Amino acid sequence: MENDQSKQETTESVSTEAPESGAASAGPQEKDVIGARRRFHVPRLGRRWTLAILVVLGTLFLGAAGAAYATYDYSNEYDGRMLPGTTVAGVDVGGMDRDEALAAVRDAVRPQLRRSIEVEWEDRTWKVTPARIGAYTTAGRAVDVALAESADTSFFQKMKMRVLGDELEHTGDVGIRYPRKGARAFLEGIASSLNREVEDASLDYSSGWVKFVDGKEGRRVDVASSHTAFMKALRTGSDEVGLKVKVTKPEKTTEDFDQVLLVRIGENKLYLYEDQKITHEWSVATGQPEYMTPTGLFEVELKRYLPTWVNPAPDTWGANMPASIPPGPGNPLGVRAINWTAPAIRFHGTSATYSLGYNASHGCVRMANSDVIQLYDMIEVGTPIVSVVAGPLRPMYSSSSFDDPEPVSPEAENEATKNPAGDGKKPSKGDG
Repeated sequence: MENDQSKQETTESVSTEAPESGAASAGPQEKDVIGARRRFHVPRLGRRWTLAILVVLGTLFLGAAGAAYATYDYSNEYDGRMLPGTTVAGVDVGGMDRDEALAAVRDAVRPQLRRSIEVEWEDRTWKVTPARIGAYTTAGRAVDVALAESADTSFFQKMKMRVLGDELEHTGDVGIRYPRKGARAFLEGIASSLNREVEDASLDYSSGWVKFVDGKEGRRVDVASSHTAFMKALRTGSDEVGLKVKVTKPEKTTEDFDQVLLVRIGENKLYLYEDQKITHEWSVATGQPEYMTPTGLFEVELKRYLPTWVNPAPDTWGANMPASIPPGPGNPLGVRAINWTAPAIRFHGTSATYSLGYNASHGCVRMANSDVIQLYDMIEVGTPIVSVVAGPLRPMYSSSSFDDPEPVSPEAENEATKNPAGDGKKPSKGDG
């Protein structure tokens, strides 16, 4: 105890003595600094902090090294593949290589290439898909861009993705290309089947009777306008396109055939169709085998009232007949003549009613005077005349007979029509 106490006293005496060599006494500030130095110097506590710091640094180093190694492994795993967070056309292609991603994207956009588009006109519809006209997608290009962005991602970005779970966040779009030539070719194909020239109504007499054939509208597809509308529908996603068609109405319809005359040679009858139905029929005489009544389609060209007969063959079968015969009981043309557009052929009256029902004339069609008057009053100039052979001929006499002085030459006909009634007056067309 004494020793410890003496040491304490000695220490205290030392600390309170003035310094030798005339040095000034240390002030309070200097004492604090000296005391602070003594307090800072704690060897055991400093070693513990150093060790802790080294442990932390080592841990960080090992963590960084581990992260780097993990990132390296992560990069190898996605080498040639899309990084997570990569989408193309709405398809998550993360982890896929190019072929896998392209197949997945094409599957996603395929319905757009196979959708049905309807081209319509009136009650007709033509269907086509974009694929059929050659449409294609930009899927390959979009996948290549996504793959390139994955490949260009930095090591540090990949480390963040590996450690923190970040994603690439790449979104690629796929477009569809619609070739104009393919669309135009499709519309031109429709036009080739739909286009047609306008057709007027006509008469079909191939059966020996008259059949009325309706006219047909002319159609012409406006390919240019239709193409514009079609391309717009493709781009906007519409499924319906109205075809642009120009329609031309026929000039003549079956309504224009309100009256038609049918001569059936052999049967030797004349029929009148009104509104496509037979309303009247008359027994007639048609041309002898040597002077056949012409067949085909003709029209009423002129109506002659009390016609003058002009000798058409003064050097042959008309050699014993006068140059002309005025209207009257002895006139071979009877009381009416209705000229055809066939040269020198006409319906006319006759007093030789015994010849009706036979092939007895020189080409004209004979009728009883009462019948030709009825016909004259019923029809107009321009009425169609159909003439057909409807059965075996029934000749009444040979061509050497002069009972019927037809046909008349066009020149003689023109001369006679200047004054058919012999009254010095020029007749008007339709009542001569």
